[in-house]
Amino acid sequence: MLELKGIRKAFNKGTPDEAVLFDRFDFSVQEGEFVSIVGSNGSGKTTLLNLIAGNILPDEGKIFLRGQDITAQKEFVRARRIGRVFQDPALGAAGHMTIAENLAIAENKGKPFGLTAGLSKKRIAAYRDMLHPLGLGLEDRMNVPVGALSGGQRQVLTLMIATLTPVDVLLLDVHTAALDPKTAEQTMALTDRIVREKKLTTLMVTHNLRFAEQYGTRLCMFDKGRVVLDAAGEAKKEQKVDDLLALFNAISIECGN
Repeated sequence: MLELKGIRKAFNKGTPDEAVLFDRFDFSVQEGEFVSIVGSNGSGKTTLLNLIAGNILPDEGKIFLRGQDITAQKEFVRARRIGRVFQDPALGAAGHMTIAENLAIAENKGKPFGLTAGLSKKRIAAYRDMLHPLGLGLEDRMNVPVGALSGGQRQVLTLMIATLTPVDVLLLDVHTAALDPKTAEQTMALTDRIVREKKLTTLMVTHNLRFAEQYGTRLCMFDKGRVVLDAAGEAKKEQKVDDLLALFNAISIECGN
């Protein structure tokens, strides 16, 4: 479904600080998988998401989505098929626009439309029905600017925006890291619910080992551009936080950290 083949990616090329992160790197994700990705800073987690989303291009190799070569495809073109939620809640929606306006723009992604037409009473009622099950009261704040929402409310809304229209892949880039513990728990539970209900193929980068253990159908640990742990199905269920922490610490010691 999603496949990276022979990827090479170097940074600071041609300088004394040149660093090769990925070298002949292969990685694939099957339809409907929810992959939790952990690893130390600089291990390649976010770089992987950036390569998939088109923020950066590989120096070598190919990226395929549903059999189509998207390696050279522009980021804005990929955005029609790839949803993404970032760590910063402010990045996923226009803070000066209302909840209803943000949802209308998301629903009409890639289509010419005016906000007046996009915000018909019928559509607003549909947005309310969509938001009500989340239990955050957003359905009663349709005309409130998104910038006035709490971090958790904004992040959940961003998740709804990213998945409002069908996407082939959902990328979650440490999307609970900026939230307080209680809000992070609520946001993660809602994330899991949305992924399950919409049967979304998902890659989630997280620093929270418990979230990696508890959520998803597959767990990968990255280190220096390599996958050092890849557990799915029953093998993932056997992974515990203590085991992940032990492996993480062992890798850090090997790296001299």
